[in-house]
Amino acid sequence: MNTHFFFALVLPDDIKEYLYAVTEQLKSEFPFKKWLHPADYHITMAFLGNAPDSLKKDALECVERELANETSFELKLGGIGGFGKNESPRILWAGVQKQEKLFTIQKKIYDSCVEAGFELDKKPFKPHITLARKYEGESPFSLEGVRQIANLEDEHFEAVQVALYQTHLGASPSYEKIFTINLQ
Repeated sequence: MNTHFFFALVLPDDIKEYLYAVTEQLKSEFPFKKWLHPADYHITMAFLGNAPDSLKKDALECVERELANETSFELKLGGIGGFGKNESPRILWAGVQKQEKLFTIQKKIYDSCVEAGFELDKKPFKPHITLARKYEGESPFSLEGVRQIANLEDEHFEAVQVALYQTHLGASPSYEKIFTINLQ
């Protein structure tokens, strides 16, 4: 079985609960194939894929060193959106408002993983929290409809931890923290 690894910003439990409550309101009107378990909510910083232990160890050491003096910071949720076709998105996500510090930390993690020998996706970083996958509705998906139910503008939280996660395909929750790095 293919096991994947990724670095992500860990979300506090109260934000996970808040987002889960929002998805509970959306489920009946917007059928997606998979709604994520709230324990799986996170912001991916670098997706490593299937990684040998030696490479993971090098990446972890680099990331830990790079983040050693980074402090925690505040993030605000910022709206809801989709990736893929407008009428049938493959991902429904919650966004965060632009915060320079998040991009700085993501770049340090990304560069550390490249330095350790990983080949990473070169697409620009778009911070998001995946809520659901693969829209399956009969009628076209409506982002406006989702936004009328889910207004995520006001919630904010302290980002205090980055983790290396391992995926367990088919399990729920699917992601396990195998190493955490606390921000000062």
